[in-house]
Amino acid sequence: MILHVIDNLRPESGGPTTVVIELACQQARLGRRVHVLCVEGPRQPELHQKLVKRFGEAGVGFTELRGSDNRRAQIAREVDLRKPQVIHLHSLWESILRETSGIARRRAVPYVISTHGVLHPYALSQKRWKKWVYLKLFPGLVGGATALLALNREEANHISAKFARPATVLANGIDVADHLDPESGEFRRTLLSGSTQPFILFVGRIHPIKGLDGLLRSFAMAIKMGLEHDLVVVGPDDGALPDLRELASQLGLRERVRFTGGVFGPVKADAYASCALFVHRPRFEGFGMTVVEAMASARPVLTTKECKLDGAAESGAVLQAADDDQRFAEAIVGILRNPGQAQALGERGRRWARENLDWRALVERLDRIYEGQIDGP
Repeated sequence: MILHVIDNLRPESGGPTTVVIELACQQARLGRRVHVLCVEGPRQPELHQKLVKRFGEAGVGFTELRGSDNRRAQIAREVDLRKPQVIHLHSLWESILRETSGIARRRAVPYVISTHGVLHPYALSQKRWKKWVYLKLFPGLVGGATALLALNREEANHISAKFARPATVLANGIDVADHLDPESGEFRRTLLSGSTQPFILFVGRIHPIKGLDGLLRSFAMAIKMGLEHDLVVVGPDDGALPDLRELASQLGLRERVRFTGGVFGPVKADAYASCALFVHRPRFEGFGMTVVEAMASARPVLTTKECKLDGAAESGAVLQAADDDQRFAEAIVGILRNPGQAQALGERGRRWARENLDWRALVERLDRIYEGQIDGP
């Protein structure tokens, strides 16, 4: 039995939520016994029902602690009831992870931690003192883990140096088959009022770390170079939307930029299929799940070295531009003026995602990691 533990499974929480759901379902379909424990799932009733149905069809157990009066006791009951051979914690800072790790240590149940990028130097530099105090107050959380799973080599190297222990790089997976459908028109009908205007796309949380202010500045410069595409920003507001709307107005982009809010499921997949180019200019991105989804959709992807997809740029699967307003703008225009090259870039991206992020291979690799912890070093 594998017990996955995460704070929440709200779609608006971004990559970790997507990864846990997909990983649990893939493990179950490949014959593993899997249960997911979280504080709460999606808040929207229809999305909650879809998640419960999906877990049920895949054979994944699911428990929410929503409204629990004594959460620690309930976690302990879940661990005692499920009798997991290994517990897989996702992220680091939320209290459910700290509480579960303590229970696991007391019951001698091995646990591994997928960091989801939170131990990368850039991530640790944000609210640095708060995180430093947390790690000092609760050293057992990281110290008691039998394996630390980083998203990229930079993070793994930093973990090894900071905590004096090795870390394993384990990328997130994707099912390319979920992204093979051509444009259906649903995204344009429901979110763009049926517009046929070609557009470039960003998908992700509307948060300062995503670098959307820089993307807007580059987009404004690209328009001055003759770019005719609009920019569509898909994702839930995570604190940055008012400032971005104001910046768009200051740059004269009110008629050229659309903020759609969060979009999920088939409509989100159709957004990828509908775009001419996927753009991502983050301040930091530990992996970039939406970047990978765009690649799986065979869309050309433009990003920077701050998106830590080990090997993707070197393989020609994505195009990396300098993290500079002017040069990123030039890269946008350059790609869209060469449709044949854009198509080839998208095809390389899909091929790279299929060859490097296949779920079956990742599940089997996780099996070996789990077995190493269960059986001991």
